[in-house]
Amino acid sequence: MKTLSRNIQLLSCLVCLFLSISFSSTAQNSTEHWRPAVHFSPTRNWTNDPNGLIFFKGYYHLFFQHNPQGNDWGNMSWGHARTKDLLHWEELPLAIPHGEEYIFSGCVVWDKDHVSGLGDPKKELLVAIYTADYPNKKQEQHLAYSNDEGLTWKKYDHNPILDIQLLNFRDPNIIWHEASKQYVMSIAKPLERSVQFYGSKNLLKWDLLSEFSNQGELEMIWECPSLVELPIEGREKESKWVLFNSSQGVQKGFVGMQYFVGEFNGKTFTNENSSETKLFVDFGKDFYAAIPFYNTPAKAVLWLAWALSWQYAKEQPTYPWKGQMSSVRKLSLVDTQEGLRLKQLFQPDFTSMEPTFQAKDISISKPKMLNGFKMLQGKSYVIDMEVEETNADRWGLKWQSVDNPQEYTLVAFDEIKKQWFIDRSHSGKILSPGFFKVDSAPWVEGRSRHMRVWVDHSMLELLAQDGTVAISSLRFPVSAKENLSIFSDKGKLDLKQITIWEVK
Repeated sequence: MKTLSRNIQLLSCLVCLFLSISFSSTAQNSTEHWRPAVHFSPTRNWTNDPNGLIFFKGYYHLFFQHNPQGNDWGNMSWGHARTKDLLHWEELPLAIPHGEEYIFSGCVVWDKDHVSGLGDPKKELLVAIYTADYPNKKQEQHLAYSNDEGLTWKKYDHNPILDIQLLNFRDPNIIWHEASKQYVMSIAKPLERSVQFYGSKNLLKWDLLSEFSNQGELEMIWECPSLVELPIEGREKESKWVLFNSSQGVQKGFVGMQYFVGEFNGKTFTNENSSETKLFVDFGKDFYAAIPFYNTPAKAVLWLAWALSWQYAKEQPTYPWKGQMSSVRKLSLVDTQEGLRLKQLFQPDFTSMEPTFQAKDISISKPKMLNGFKMLQGKSYVIDMEVEETNADRWGLKWQSVDNPQEYTLVAFDEIKKQWFIDRSHSGKILSPGFFKVDSAPWVEGRSRHMRVWVDHSMLELLAQDGTVAISSLRFPVSAKENLSIFSDKGKLDLKQITIWEVK
């Protein structure tokens, strides 16, 4: 009996070991079918905020929060990637590894006149300024520099360059302010809902200029601020200063981004709206911590964001990577009936490319499949659709599983509620209770019924009404195949045109 008992115990152990290995293997299965094709994601391991965005010598450089050792948050260092066309990304070796300090968010500037006196004066100099996080102790601002176009970095011997003895003090972003002939740093005091501005002539010594706080959305901490001057479309040579920060988004309890429009005189930023006015960058849950590129061609203001939400980032079901970036977008301001508002456009400009599919003057009263569209299944593509008129209650685009009619995703407009929306509540794998809630944005009066959608495997980004409305949402379809149709509920939809570009 003892022998039988031991055999049963041995068999039980073997079964448990087999099941453990099986479940472990299942959990680690590659999910490349969800990896975006042209939105950047690291080859493997965790990523979050974009850092150090800069255009330099023909390349757009992206540094990013990265765990080089695992697929969850930790060991924060700077990863590095670059692109020439904003579509094809080359991942490069780790840029700034952590030591006893974690390397948190920051920026990179081109020290073209070598005002810092660092590095080899005969070579081009890039300067990174970032938050050094000493867990549960404090956060300081540190500097590193590179003489080889950002491939390798040397930490400054006399760090920190800025320390106000706070546990939470982070995410420096720097511009060159031509009028005052100085570098200006925006940096967050998260718990105080505050952005401080510092000035410097040499990138090493920083003096406090002013502080902007307690306006707009205040429910969550403020992070990742940036200050930019944006052109106003339709007003020749006119511009306004815009201050961005990451905070609570449109939906309570979910992170997002807000912005303030106003003036900056080299010392103080003044909000031109009331302190209670809340202006949101994106009405989805998956657009956070965006910062602009430094030194862009023709001074265009371009940025990208981390395309994920802290509320369910740990549950993103991807392997061997976790986390990805949004599209690159070009920013400007436009006049609306409610005042100046942010406009975003996908980059590069697809309208100059040959379309894969195009149709004009279409009338729809029931779901309509697009002939010739199946060639794009499982690829990245941009859809541009413009409405002539409609009497429908709702209309838009529907992705539906071929195998399971209960699995679908909607990107659409509700004429009754006057709302744009992305409905991913039946889109496949649901990550958390908040994930399935419909993401919606209000109609902008005086603008056309125009929508542009970028689909890239697990990524869905909507820029509607000429880019004045943005909704970014992830989805994780279970089905390998799905059909795309245009739908119109309880009425007719007349389209001026629908154009589709495959993004290779």
